[in-house]
Amino acid sequence: MTARLTVDALAARVCQAARDARKEHEAWVHIDRLRDHLGVEELRTVDAAVAFASAKGWLSIGGRPAHSVLINRGAP
Repeated sequence: MTARLTVDALAARVCQAARDARKEHEAWVHIDRLRDHLGVEELRTVDAAVAFASAKGWLSIGGRPAHSVLINRGAP
């Protein structure tokens, strides 16, 4: 049985995924690539974690509707 992550723990994983999923010289990472990298099937869960990380100042969100993230200094 896998333990469910809290939104703050998943937000920290999203920040790490943004670092890991970036290509060389790429600043922004598409949210779909984060979902694939994390292997999380529930899209709303990742969206909530991205929103939480943005509210904490860990990520900047680009696009309307949101489609990309930029990792900020101080992100876990």
